[in-house]
Amino acid sequence: MDEVDAMARAGESVGKAVRAVRRSAVRAGQAGADKAVVLAERAEGKLAERGVTTDHLRAVVADKAGVLVERAEAAEKSTRKTRKQLAKRAKGVRKDVVKATERARKEARSRAKDVRKAAKQARKEFSVGQQPKSRRWPWVVGILVAGAAAAYVALTRRPQEVHLEEEPLASEPETSPNGVAHETPAARNGRVSDRT
Repeated sequence: MDEVDAMARAGESVGKAVRAVRRSAVRAGQAGADKAVVLAERAEGKLAERGVTTDHLRAVVADKAGVLVERAEAAEKSTRKTRKQLAKRAKGVRKDVVKATERARKEARSRAKDVRKAAKQARKEFSVGQQPKSRRWPWVVGILVAGAAAAYVALTRRPQEVHLEEEPLASEPETSPNGVAHETPAARNGRVSDRT
C-alpha cells in the first residue's frame, strides 16, 4: 500500500511541476510578445524620425525577401544540377569500381592458382630434399657379420672333421691279438652286434 501511495504522490508532484512549467511558458510568451510590441513601436518611431514609413519598410523587406527567394531557388537549381551531376559521376564511379573489382578477383584467382602450384612444387622439392639417402654401410656391415659368422662356424667345425689318425677301412675286419676278428664300429654302420 505504501508503494502505491508513494507512486500516487510522485505522480501528483510531477503533474504539479508540469503545470507550473506550462504557466511559466505562457507568461514568458506573453512577456516576449509585449516586449516585441514595445520594440516594434520604438523602431517605427525611430524610422519615422528618419523619414521612413512602414509601407516603405515593408517594400524593402519584400524586395530583400524576393532576392533571398531567388537566390534560394538558384541555389536549389544548382544543387539539383549538382546532385544530378554527382549522381551521374557516382554511377560511373560505381561501374568503374565494379569492373576493377572483377578484374582484381580474376587476377587474384589466377595468382592463387599460381601460388598453389608453386607451393605444391615447393612441397615436393622439400620432401625430396628431406628424404634420407639410401645408406650402403648397413648392407656392408651385414655382409661382414654374415661372413664372420660363416668363418666362425667353419673354424669351430673344422677340428671335429680333421682326423689326426687314419681309421681302418670299414670293409676290413679287425683282428684282435687273440686272433678273433671283430667288426669296427664304422663297419657295423649302426648295426647292433651280439658280441660285446
